[in-house]
Amino acid sequence: MAYPEHSSEISPVTNFKQHSHMRNFELKGALMLAVVLAALLGTSILTACAQREALVGQADERPAAGPFGRSRLADDAASLAIDDSEAIRAQQNQLVKAQITVQAPVKKLLPDDTRGIQHQKFLISLSNGTTVLVAHNTGMAPRVPINAGDVVRIHGEFIWNKKGGLIHWTHHSDTPRHSSGWIEFNGQRYE
Repeated sequence: MAYPEHSSEISPVTNFKQHSHMRNFELKGALMLAVVLAALLGTSILTACAQREALVGQADERPAAGPFGRSRLADDAASLAIDDSEAIRAQQNQLVKAQITVQAPVKKLLPDDTRGIQHQKFLISLSNGTTVLVAHNTGMAPRVPINAGDVVRIHGEFIWNKKGGLIHWTHHSDTPRHSSGWIEFNGQRYE
């Protein structure tokens, strides 16, 4: 069927072109939306991707199995997980002299306590929005080479206070009346 040159009807070619322009407009809109969402969520996605890439890159340089038969990659991924339930429970129950284990990010490094026995001091962030002060005796255990944002695993004695609490005795014990503590960071235990 032939279409007249000056017909008011839209030819199939014209109709196709209009739909193509609409599809292009819709695709551009979807692309813009994706870019905006990526910008809003990009930091957490990029951080997760960077951590994954770092772990994958490290996996090539390390032995296949970790200390408990798991892959070294699994050990590293587990070390990034947060487990602060014992510390939160200790805060809620206002426990004093309670042995706890907590895995949490370092929020802030504080100046060392140099009066009396030297202690490395830092704050860890808990998932309930509070912080806990960690006082690590550097006369009894090596200093931990941490920075804000690093995830550490700590075993020590919790003492509740109104500021969120304190964990100390994060070193080997010098008495049979007290259990030992430690801080784990980057696959190394400081005790």
